[in-house]
Amino acid sequence: MKSTLMTPDRIVAAVRQQQQRFQRLSDATLRDHTDELRRLRKSQHRHNRSISSGWQRWKRPDAAEPMIEAHGLMAEALRRTTGKLYYDVQLQAGWILAAGSIAEMQTGEGKTITTGLPAFWQALAGRGCHVSTVNDYLARRDFETLQPTFELLGVGVGRIDSEMSLAEKRQAYRCEVTYGPGFEFGFDFLRDQIALRSAPRPRLGMRHLAHLRGQSIDKPHSLIGRPLACAVIDEADSVLIDEANTPLILSGQEHAMRQASSDPEAYRVADILAQELQPEEDFSLDPVDRKISFTPTGWFRIHEHFAKANPLRLARAWSCYVENALRARQIFRRDVDYVVRDGEIQIVDQNTGRIHPERSWRNGLHQAVQTKERVAVVPEQQTQARITRQRFIGQYDSICGLTGTAQAAARELKDFYRLSVVSVPTHRPCHRFGLPSRHFSNLQTKHASIVAEIRARHANGGPMLVGTRTIAESRTLSAALHNCGIPHRTLNGIQDEAEADLIAIAGQPGAITIATNMAGRGTDIALTDASRARGGLHVIATEHHPCARVDRQLIGRAARQGDPGSYQFFVSAEDEIFQHAPQLAESISARCSGAPEAQHDFSTEIARLQNDLENQAYQRRTQLTRADQWLDRVLETVAKEAV
Repeated sequence: MKSTLMTPDRIVAAVRQQQQRFQRLSDATLRDHTDELRRLRKSQHRHNRSISSGWQRWKRPDAAEPMIEAHGLMAEALRRTTGKLYYDVQLQAGWILAAGSIAEMQTGEGKTITTGLPAFWQALAGRGCHVSTVNDYLARRDFETLQPTFELLGVGVGRIDSEMSLAEKRQAYRCEVTYGPGFEFGFDFLRDQIALRSAPRPRLGMRHLAHLRGQSIDKPHSLIGRPLACAVIDEADSVLIDEANTPLILSGQEHAMRQASSDPEAYRVADILAQELQPEEDFSLDPVDRKISFTPTGWFRIHEHFAKANPLRLARAWSCYVENALRARQIFRRDVDYVVRDGEIQIVDQNTGRIHPERSWRNGLHQAVQTKERVAVVPEQQTQARITRQRFIGQYDSICGLTGTAQAAARELKDFYRLSVVSVPTHRPCHRFGLPSRHFSNLQTKHASIVAEIRARHANGGPMLVGTRTIAESRTLSAALHNCGIPHRTLNGIQDEAEADLIAIAGQPGAITIATNMAGRGTDIALTDASRARGGLHVIATEHHPCARVDRQLIGRAARQGDPGSYQFFVSAEDEIFQHAPQLAESISARCSGAPEAQHDFSTEIARLQNDLENQAYQRRTQLTRADQWLDRVLETVAKEAV
């Protein structure tokens, strides 16, 4: 018997047919069709029919029919408001997302308008849909792109950001579709948990009486959002995996806590002592795990120094202040872990290379770094609420997401989030090719070779993107190019309109752009015909990231949408990744044997190292999840015993 399952080709053909039918209808009639679908979706929810129960379910024609109509409506509304038409691969990806899976969609394939398809479908259920991006700028850009499309169909759409008032946020959350950065959705959830925790509890029996009377006991009016129903997550692997080890922490300063805060002089005294302590004699340093351990001699010196110092008001043990000061001096590096900007310490996200002014380290570490850099020391922030990212994402009834590098993380996405990964073909064939990696014994030789390569390629007039792992390295290369008189642009780690404009013109003939790996991510690098004729964008990767997916995201900036493009890695035995494999670093140095460059390809060994590091990171995230589950069981037991 011939299968009647909805294959990707059948799905696309059916959506196209619906769109053609809708082309003959007025805007008002399109809204009428939206209202009919909205009633159907709400009815499905009332009867406990799953809103998105997996990719396989939506392959059945009987289940697929309403979604086909919804996607046809969205496609026609997009055409009327923007003049754009969905590619077949975008319709396929939208279907995968609406079915509750992860779509692996390559960079440059038009993710912004693709997210509109699942957002519209989920919004029809009437419970709200969050479209989560990695920062404020991308949320605003995507919102402004699709706002007219949603509004034509009568769907309310809003946006949140970190600068909005609570009243503005409440209004945005009441919309059927809400755009915003993922971390802000999480922080608003924590704010609501604090409000619920602070609200007076109803007296015993009041809920039962209200139920008998057909009434309800309202939740506090101070709540910002509403129950978490559905999230469409952009850059899903980065959000769900790379940032999973970093919990969302809401901090603040309460009056009672300020009374017990540390004396600012304590940080200065600890910093002076940290500069006097000697490695090995007073402390040992583990650069891989970024840990410091005191020797018996070190412990004696710490307490002896404290006994002789003037009385200090402390919020924790004195040894913690000294350890923080040592970490600030010995481990945390300027323009790598943080930058100093406008008299403030601003943290650099090690996964993305982006700068986050709103973040701060806890337990006095931020103040230790401020003391080291001689900037104003601000009072410590007190943790008011926190939640792991896995736990927060688990609060949603359904999630889906898209990214260009999902298959490598398919096991973890399945284990932690029960999400399947479905790959989507590119709209046009990919013409990206890689040049052999080059390996050097030290950073100085590597940087000199990168500058020489840039100089040679610049003479040909092709555009180049130089991707660095740290801001410090981008500044080093920028200074070297400046000394050679080679014009270029350097991007910092804050993504805003200015950075997006710069990255968008990085495909012009002769353009040289130096940026951290993730700078400008989400913005297409458009090529001119002249750039295509010169081979397209060439990406120079100055260092391997511990996570191979980040490397693939960087080289994916080249050769988008059928354009030509190329990439090449430059590797030094002194690169940070080799702190995890010193023997491999020694092998690279030995192969150079006095020559500036090794005549051997270490790509296989580096790929094996990255795989080992990713497995270690997976184990850490697994342990974090198990600890969270254990805490859940403990709290549940305590709650039962309290009844």
